[in-house]
Amino acid sequence: MRKLKNLTLLAISFASLIAFNSCSDDSNNDTVPQSTVDTTNGTGGNGNAETTEKGSITLYRIEGENIVKVEDYKVTGQDLEYQKDTQKHQEIWSLVKKVVPTEYRTKMSEFLIYNGTADGTAGFVIEKNSDLTKWKMGIAINYSDDKQELIYTIIHEFGHILTLNNEQVDPSINESSCANYFTGEGCAKSNSYIYKLQSQFWGDIWSQFITAQKGGESELQKFYTNNSTRFVTQYAATNPGEDIAEVFATFVTRNTGANGNSIAEQKIQLMYNHPELVTLRNYIRKNLSYTARSLGVSTALPAPGSWKKANSFGNPTKSH
Repeated sequence: MRKLKNLTLLAISFASLIAFNSCSDDSNNDTVPQSTVDTTNGTGGNGNAETTEKGSITLYRIEGENIVKVEDYKVTGQDLEYQKDTQKHQEIWSLVKKVVPTEYRTKMSEFLIYNGTADGTAGFVIEKNSDLTKWKMGIAINYSDDKQELIYTIIHEFGHILTLNNEQVDPSINESSCANYFTGEGCAKSNSYIYKLQSQFWGDIWSQFITAQKGGESELQKFYTNNSTRFVTQYAATNPGEDIAEVFATFVTRNTGANGNSIAEQKIQLMYNHPELVTLRNYIRKNLSYTARSLGVSTALPAPGSWKKANSFGNPTKSH
């Protein structure tokens, strides 16, 4: 999940945005706790903490190309106006479809319109099934007027689904039995994108990260300052889950390929090393070029790393 305030609760969400928890060294027992979602209601929502996320406005079920309303939550004031603006809901969903291809939308079962003011988030994703085959995406309608920011959020949050679904992570393997990287949802498979990134680029700094994670934001800032050339944004230093979501978003939004040989750029190159990800990048960029023309702007893509809280941290204990 992508934060739009200083370090507070990271729901996800650009996630899993992003996002959005163990070491590649099997002997290292310091791990990031499994990600959770704050289900207490803030602005909006019906008060059912078991079924709603903070700020819930309208829940949809995803059926192929369409979203079908499941529930309007009990809201008042501005949230009620947001709830009535179903055209805006559909516009946001249309952008989601331009970013997420059909074969990946089959991994999404629910779509939530919510107000991100309560926890300062613009988007999130969360697994709906313990087997990681189905996911829920939430987009904050109150941050949706800035189209480039909205598009970046969607790309970031999709990056979490792309890297944490059942084809990438084995949810049947618990943390103590995971020989690779434990994401919080399960054990990353040996050929998964996130394990390649974590094992190649986090292993030698993992003990630093664990210390920083336990020390709070000031320690995270030191961790990032000491390792800034490893990350495409400061937010990426939150944890490997947010790192790969930010790398994916940069990979998609940047016009050129990897620039130089820093570790941050090697992570971008890791994306290019997978032809299926290059195909995905081209799909998104082609669709959004049409969107830009329809909006009458030169580009619908934000400058890489330019989103509002790129220079902040999320919650290091949550991967999206």
